[in-house]
Amino acid sequence: MNDLLVLDAPAVTHGPTAPREFAAQLSTRGNGRALVGFTDPTDHLRNLELALGLLSSLGPVLSVYPNDGCWSDLSVRTTVDPGRTHGTGENRLHVDLVDRAESPRYIALYCVRADPHGGGASALSDLWAATEALTATDQDLLRRPVFGYFSDEGVHGVGRSLARFAVLPPNLDGRAPIRFTSKMLPHLHRGELLDTDGPLASRIAAAFERLVDAAYQHRATVRLAPGQLLVFDQWRYAHGRMPLAGNQAGLAQQERRLLKQTYVAAAGGAR
Repeated sequence: MNDLLVLDAPAVTHGPTAPREFAAQLSTRGNGRALVGFTDPTDHLRNLELALGLLSSLGPVLSVYPNDGCWSDLSVRTTVDPGRTHGTGENRLHVDLVDRAESPRYIALYCVRADPHGGGASALSDLWAATEALTATDQDLLRRPVFGYFSDEGVHGVGRSLARFAVLPPNLDGRAPIRFTSKMLPHLHRGELLDTDGPLASRIAAAFERLVDAAYQHRATVRLAPGQLLVFDQWRYAHGRMPLAGNQAGLAQQERRLLKQTYVAAAGGAR
């Protein structure tokens, strides 16, 4: 991810303009994404506190899972579906809480442990660029509020679940999210999740498949090291995980990759 803005934590946590300087650089030089490296990559408690200070300059930090507090563990489990959050395989490109009326604006991932076998890079895709690669006809089809998706249970602070929604907002101006998950595609091919049928459903499914293809054309990866914080605007960027490497079952749980994740709401709420 050669164009990823890389910042040293002292530059954005110290001084009279901290942490506003972080918010300004993220939205300008970073185009909505940045990697922050903390001075001591082993002092995780302090780094996570400093990270919350940075993130608060973007909007309210959420406790989507209140029992976890602000930070949830993204651990590795060999007993779950490899393609899911805690799995060992590729987690395909998506945005979190895709159906929620107040979907979080930002996601932050902090690395406690990297995969000792060298896998598990984080993936980002610029959905604005992917959308602009589509024809105007495809974009219009994806702006129809006819999509549905499976709703996450037990989440808080992200609004109600939308029964129907459009994948693309009216404009790519950062005022509304792109509601995208590539995991929707197999369901669309089976005629599911759409509030329409017949030839129109087939056209919409084909347009969505072209958006998925374009998203993967714009995918880039970064393998987080301990003490690094990746922040991105998920109203613009889809994210995912590349497969973990080696024999994960042969690693003790405390040796496997571990990220901490939190969410930040849009300042002023979703529009």
